[in-house]
Amino acid sequence: MPPPPTRARPQAQPPPAQEVAKAAPAPQSPADTAETRPAEGEGDDAETADEEESKEDEYTYDPGGRPDPFKSVLVRGDQKNTRFLPPLQQRDVSEMRLIAIVWGELGKMAMLQLPDGKGYSVKEGTKVGPNDGVIKKITFNEVIVRERFMDIFGEKQTREVVLELRPGGEEP
Repeated sequence: MPPPPTRARPQAQPPPAQEVAKAAPAPQSPADTAETRPAEGEGDDAETADEEESKEDEYTYDPGGRPDPFKSVLVRGDQKNTRFLPPLQQRDVSEMRLIAIVWGELGKMAMLQLPDGKGYSVKEGTKVGPNDGVIKKITFNEVIVRERFMDIFGEKQTREVVLELRPGGEEP
């Protein structure tokens, strides 16, 4: 069986000499050549050209829609400046400790203690934590906080955190 015929690719033709002459006109007089020559001390153009070429040769990373491999996946997506928030919204819910629950004619109230030892009274609907947490329910031995957070995939999720009055079933 004979080999398949190969097609010859057209070769790029150099431009005719007349077109080259039109593209770069020759200087007309010696005065024109003096103007185009750099004056003494102006030979730095070659050095700046080398610097520009080296800047162009520098590598820049284009992520192309991929996540940054050096960025922590545990960092919250939209971090807020907690400096101007009330103390209960500056600390994470896991850092709070439930120390008392009171109920009566005015409803149920609880007292949360922060790591600095200060206690704050809260009721249902009070905002706690930096993740827009809200106290949803106060029972006789626990407080349920519903908060929004961003998971490792960048999606907003909702979770309920239970703060127990006596964690682990402790007796008074």
